[in-house]
Amino acid sequence: MSYLNTPELPEVKRKVLNSALYLFVEQGFFKTSIPDLVKHSGVSTGSIYHSFKDKQDIAESLMQALLEQIEREQTQILEQHKTSWDRFYALSEWLMLTAQRHPHVTQFVLHARHKEFMPDLLPICSSKPFTTLRNTIQQGMDEGVIIQMDLMVAAACTYGGVLRLIQLSLDNMLERPLMSYLDEITQASWRSVAT
Repeated sequence: MSYLNTPELPEVKRKVLNSALYLFVEQGFFKTSIPDLVKHSGVSTGSIYHSFKDKQDIAESLMQALLEQIEREQTQILEQHKTSWDRFYALSEWLMLTAQRHPHVTQFVLHARHKEFMPDLLPICSSKPFTTLRNTIQQGMDEGVIIQMDLMVAAACTYGGVLRLIQLSLDNMLERPLMSYLDEITQASWRSVAT
């Protein structure tokens, strides 16, 4: 199931990027060739090189497209929820649902060794989607419902447990379906920082 589905992304690019997402996770960036992308995407070599300079450009375009789509999804969530708890819960649910429905997205964004093939990429935790997660926790501090503490510590206490369960799910280490842990992990995480 493809994750990138934005209408402003031309069909050829969308096909190549969705194939790259799958192949980069399954085979690794260095073991994925342009012929692999041609075979998987159904897009000709010429069309790939017309749309992208090289494989690194594909990887950089993929990361940019993923982060932009993630930002749009987060914005929709934030518009629907006003309190910091509601936002934290909804964002945690969204993280878990995305990992369940689109595991390659989670694996590529969180676990690929980006610096090996995109050396100029800033650390993923400094990207807008991760800033948004931290901002929901800062909002809780500003509202007085979260203890005043270092923001990175508070974010690690809240989203860290959610992200760890996602990793355990991707590694097939959980005894139950991932979503069955949502209430327990969000409540336990929130209690660790709540006033």
